Amino acid sequence: MALRKLTASVFAVLALIAATAIGLTGPATAATSAAGNGQGRFAAQAKQAGLTGAEAKQLQTSVDGYLATQGGTQVAANKIALPGKGEIVVALPGERQARDLTGAKTARACPYENFCMYTGTNYSGTQFNLWRCQTYDLSNWNYPGSWINNQTPGTRARFLDRNYNTIYTTPGAYSYSSYYNWAPVWHVIPC
Repeated sequence: MALRKLTASVFAVLALIAATAIGLTGPATAATSAAGNGQGRFAAQAKQAGLTGAEAKQLQTSVDGYLATQGGTQVAANKIALPGKGEIVVALPGERQARDLTGAKTARACPYENFCMYTGTNYSGTQFNLWRCQTYDLSNWNYPGSWINNQTPGTRARFLDRNYNTIYTTPGAYSYSSYYNWAPVWHVIPC
């Protein structure tokens, strides 16, 4: 009897291996691949930050939206690395300013040698920290926000329209604007 159970178990394992090898189990879903890439850690991070389950889901939806439009890799519950280019720090639901989920309750400063853009006025909302000199495309920035130019002294950023025409050039670094209408801006070159 024990040998029969063992033989049945071995055949079940071999059948599973064969099905996987020939593709009968289907492709990995986004949920399974996401779970393997840190979603559990991000959920724990959101919970530790005091977010409810609904707020954590709302935050992940925002992060997913930025990942879809800007690319990059999610490296924390509210942070996206743009390899070689910068980072996006998404404001938590119910909070005015973006912050890292490392225990700090204060708003993030614009790092030196970065051009920082904010989705809200007075340096609020989601924060984009850009440091590479290249063209960044904006998606759905149809509202007032703000920016800080904390690059090397004298460096200017340019805002471009949909046809890549310059519509505004910032003063040299260090400079800032607590209110800027992003609606006509389709692209930003931080240098």
